[in-house]
Amino acid sequence: MQMFSASIDSLPDTSDPEFSGRANVILSGLRKLQSALTRAASRGRATPSVIVALSGVRTRYDDLMALAAEAPGATLGQQLYVVRRRAKLSALETANGAGLTADLLDAIEAEEIPTDEEAARIKELLAALGG
Repeated sequence: MQMFSASIDSLPDTSDPEFSGRANVILSGLRKLQSALTRAASRGRATPSVIVALSGVRTRYDDLMALAAEAPGATLGQQLYVVRRRAKLSALETANGAGLTADLLDAIEAEEIPTDEEAARIKELLAALGG
């Protein structure tokens, strides 16, 4: 996690053209680390240090996603993640509101490119949520 923290701390300003690309690389790595820690935390013998590490990764991920969503190069997935989290909605609840699946929203938040129809549905929902 120290490597990710150092990378996040050394990111340029969100207005810098390099910000989005560098942030996306870090976010991808944080998603992988979060998945591994989530699996470890799901085991019956997870230790407090695993839980603390998972909390730290999720916090840094949320903070970086919020920055990325405000940057000029923000992706639809980043905007969706931040608006959904601010609205205190799960992926399933959000997906139901847009007529999509939770798995699809998770994939879009992880930078899969939606179809034009999916993007339109997501943008409509974002507008309704004030995003």
